[in-house]
Amino acid sequence: MSFNTKDETTLNSELSERLGAMMTQALQFQEKGDIADAELLYVHILALDPIHIKALQGLSLLLYKTAKFDEAVEHLNRALHVEPDNALLFYDRAIVFQTQGHYKVAVQNYNLTLFLNPYYTNAYVDRGLCFEAEAQPIPALLSYEQALVVDPSFAGAWYNKANLLQTSGDHVLANRCYLIALKINPQFWAAYTNNGLSLFALKKYGQAVLNYNAAAQLSPFTPIIHYNRANALRALGQLGPSEAGYDKAIQLNPQFAAAFANRGLIKKDKNLLDAAIQDYELALSLDANLLEARWNLAIAYLMKGDFKKGWSGYELRFKHSELRESVGARDFAVPQWDGQQALHGKKILVYCEQGLGDAIQFCRYLPLLLGKGAEIIFEVKPALKALFSCFKDSVLIVDKITPDLSFDYFSPLLSLAKSFETTLDTIPPSPVLKVPQNKLDASKKLFNLTNVLNADVASIARKKRIALVWSGNPRHTNDHNRSISLSTLVRYLPPDFEYYAIQKEISETDQALLKTQTRIFNMSEHLSDLTDTAAICMQLDLIISVDTSVAHLSAALGLPTWILLPYCPDWRWLMDKESSPWYPSARLIRQQKLGDWDCALEQLKGDLIHLSLT
Repeated sequence: MSFNTKDETTLNSELSERLGAMMTQALQFQEKGDIADAELLYVHILALDPIHIKALQGLSLLLYKTAKFDEAVEHLNRALHVEPDNALLFYDRAIVFQTQGHYKVAVQNYNLTLFLNPYYTNAYVDRGLCFEAEAQPIPALLSYEQALVVDPSFAGAWYNKANLLQTSGDHVLANRCYLIALKINPQFWAAYTNNGLSLFALKKYGQAVLNYNAAAQLSPFTPIIHYNRANALRALGQLGPSEAGYDKAIQLNPQFAAAFANRGLIKKDKNLLDAAIQDYELALSLDANLLEARWNLAIAYLMKGDFKKGWSGYELRFKHSELRESVGARDFAVPQWDGQQALHGKKILVYCEQGLGDAIQFCRYLPLLLGKGAEIIFEVKPALKALFSCFKDSVLIVDKITPDLSFDYFSPLLSLAKSFETTLDTIPPSPVLKVPQNKLDASKKLFNLTNVLNADVASIARKKRIALVWSGNPRHTNDHNRSISLSTLVRYLPPDFEYYAIQKEISETDQALLKTQTRIFNMSEHLSDLTDTAAICMQLDLIISVDTSVAHLSAALGLPTWILLPYCPDWRWLMDKESSPWYPSARLIRQQKLGDWDCALEQLKGDLIHLSLT
């Protein structure tokens, strides 16, 4: 009896040693990536010991890595049946559910993990990712912070917290959290990359580039790093290095659709429109749903004057989430008019979108709608209401839609160009905008007073009056390209004219400079709305403006208007031409090289000198 018991113990010991050796070998195979051999060993172990926890767990991991999720869960369930208090088994099962997108079940398993082991920080972080996937940012943030309570030196938790803050728009705090993660782990290349995204959002493009450089040193073959760095370099105006960055991203990932699309932007910035179009089309061949590429393709066609191809893509501004917000997209219960439905006896709401200049440029389509027998409700921004009173006898002008106003169709103002199938040859004329008589009388009185206050009245009377607008809204995304510094502009203004600053927003630096300019009158305090600007423009001989609403206003009034344009202009000014099909009285003075205002302003100076002699 004692001999048999000893023999059974010996057998159990030998089996245990054998299983241990097999487990060691299986783990070695697994580390080397020899999945088939590792799986075979795990199966042998379980044949000998069906409840071998480590084998069940190891096999479940292999099954998980080969996307056999149901089988992986089955083996974990077998292990949990034996060890229901094993926190790591619940964690592994949570990972499998999370990978399949079963986030609620995954959270339940992470909760069980943490109930059994409250110090398991990875479970807090992964649970936070599940909450994020379920659009629950507050529980996600709490989960990351719980991980940091347990281990304040957990770089991954700081990183995930930063990602969540960045997604929510708190880029300042996200930046601080990324910096903590990087202080803990200076080799954390993903933290450098995402910190670059936060800095980019804060418009700290130079600092963003430094972070991308650090990330690229740590992970040089990661395409997204080179792509993000190229975006920041483009924002800095460094087009050559930016294009090289997109090239590198594409070299590392030839399927990188967004890199092709953004490389197209560089070529567009260089006015290489055909090459840009080629890149946009390559991007769309890789990802037909890449709205940015389709939108920018439409812009390129509009710049080339190919309106037939351009207008259709321009409608994408209402489908892209960021563009929807910037253009002021609206939704109504009635259908949008697309040019096909009969309008006789029907009411249509037309609402202004985008900037004031866009409204002035495209209000020319209202008479065409009236010609189709439509009754028009025209919703405009308050600053435009008085200016558009020229339509008041035939159009109901409102600054806000009220519930009592009913209509059959609606149309965003700029969509009318597509609805009327506008080409370069069929652009309708601008309507005669109405400037209230009281504003005209006030502006005439103002200019008479200016003359009286000036000592050299006779000399002033002989000089032509010229308006100046050198900068636009600093919040405009392209303002750094379209605006000029006043200190630069004044160097090119001949002394033979009387100049008037007619822009409402003037920086403190420019205000100080204007006080030193005896030949430039600052009219900003007299500009309460666009009708004031219009009335003053009508007292002047020439309006010189960068691409702002004032340029549209004066040109729509039929006044001589010289518009200073950057090398890569807004699409509505087309390419190369000195004239505009939208405004017969406008003359376009363009940069001849990217960022070089000096040549354009030298041309302006020469033309003004010639004007003074006529």
